[in-house]
Parts: sequence; C-alpha cells; structure tokens
Amino acid sequence: MAQQNTMKTRALGKDEILFLLDLISKQKVITTKATNATNNKLKEEAWKSIAQEFSAMAGELRRPEQLRLKWENLKKSSRKRNALIRQNNLKTGGGKMYIPPDEALDHVTSMLGATCTGFTAEFGGDGESEMIPPDAVVELMDLQPLPEHSEAVTSDLVMGDGGSAECGVKKRQKPSEELLRAQISKELAMAAYFEAKTEVVKLEKVKLQLEIEKLNK
Repeated sequence: MAQQNTMKTRALGKDEILFLLDLISKQKVITTKATNATNNKLKEEAWKSIAQEFSAMAGELRRPEQLRLKWENLKKSSRKRNALIRQNNLKTGGGKMYIPPDEALDHVTSMLGATCTGFTAEFGGDGESEMIPPDAVVELMDLQPLPEHSEAVTSDLVMGDGGSAECGVKKRQKPSEELLRAQISKELAMAAYFEAKTEVVKLEKVKLQLEIEKLNK
C-alpha cells in the first residue's frame, strides 16, 4: 500500500513529461475540441494506449486518469504562462521578457496552437471557445498620405528693356481650401485612431488580468 501511495504522489520528471507530450501529440483526437460521444470514446481509448506505452517506458504503472490530469495541469500552466508573457509585452512594448523559457510548456503551446496564444471568448458549452487573435482587435485605418503642397506655376508678363513680354516667372500659390480640409481630416483620423488604440490596450490589459485571475482559481 505504501508503494502504491508513493507511485501516486511521485511527480513526473522533465524527460517523462516530454515523453508524455510526445505520446499525446501522436494522438490527434486528444487535442480536438469535439465533445460528442464518438470522440469521447476515442479519447478514452487514446489515453489507455498512452498510459500503456508510458508505463512500459517509465517502468511503473501510470493510470490513464493520472496522465490525463497531468495533461490538464500542463495546459492550464501553459495558458497562464502565455497570458503573463502577453501582459509583459504590453508593459515593455515587446522588449526583453522576464519569464524564463520552459521546454515542456513551450511544447504544450505549440500543440494547442491558437487556443493557447490568442484571446478566447467563451460561449457556453464544455470548453468550446471562439478565438479572437490579438492583431484583429483593431482594424488599422487605411490612411493614404496626402501629396505635398505643390507650387503652382503661372505665367506672368514681365516687360523687358525693349518693351517685349517675357514669360516664365514662377509664383507660389497658397494651398487650396480643399487641400487644407483634406489635411485636417487626415489629422483628425490619426487622432481618432491613436485614441482607439489606447482604449484597446487598456481593455487588453483588463482581459489579461481577468484571464490570469481565472487561471489562478
């Protein structure tokens, strides 16, 4: 009995975790979101196969429920770590990260794909979520640069010494009213864009904080 309790509580080593992740990555059904009866049955069979192969490698029995719980904890840790990374990028503007690398959690992130790196908006169901990529929060305004103020050339008559008319003297005209309006519209649009961008960053920080608090529960 004592040996069985020790087996239950012994934490997996780094190499064992990486081996487990390798086995899971070969069972594509495990990372699918579908929760119907057919897929649930396939997942159960996949976990039995993983437990059997893992136990043979580790030299000790590991039940499917134990390995599945480990996988769920790894997913939770991976999402929490990625939320912290995104929060850190907001604070530092994408500068040097203070969060150390983790080979196992990085592997989990690559296996989960967008569900681990983007924002999730849950709409009921058992963990079903719709992904909202961070880059799609704000659609950049298509602002075309206005042409530089041009100098209009007019031909004025300049009387020469012999009373003849000479042509080709250039005069600078004032910018047209239409051009001034276009310039003002551009500046107002840019101001509105940066104001909206600031609000998005604030909302993103709040969302990340809520996500971190949810993961800590």
